Amino acid sequence: MIRGAVEFAALFNGRYQRGEGAHVLAVDEDGRVLVVRTTYLGPYWMLPGGRVERNEAPHVAAVREVREETGLLVTVDDLALLDARTASGVSYVFRGHVVGGELKPQFGEIAEVGWVSRSEINATSTSLAALLRFIDEAGERVVYLGIPRQTP
Repeated sequence: MIRGAVEFAALFNGRYQRGEGAHVLAVDEDGRVLVVRTTYLGPYWMLPGGRVERNEAPHVAAVREVREETGLLVTVDDLALLDARTASGVSYVFRGHVVGGELKPQFGEIAEVGWVSRSEINATSTSLAALLRFIDEAGERVVYLGIPRQTP
């Protein structure tokens, strides 16, 4: 009963509520990145993914969201990046690879889905290009975005 009351109260108190997003970075054998363009966030390429639901692990959400948005089934390999630059939310980016499915954009939410070269991403989608550079520079380490970078 107490747990139910606490969960009910949480609906009206956003003080401790943070949104979570989960995305997958999948790269094909030609080095192209699996990306989507949404119908509501502009003409930029983004990694497929979305909101982590209540009581859902971020890696599970990432797999679910990729399937919903692209029609492809992915396996998550490891965490590549944690973006905590805002107080309102945190976003996980997992490295992964495609294990099945058929490329098909989600009706109503995804305008376009495909495998896109890094050069096209660099030319058209600066936010995604910067995110990919952070991941590339880190190599196998996990990137944490949230602590301001200090200059000497």
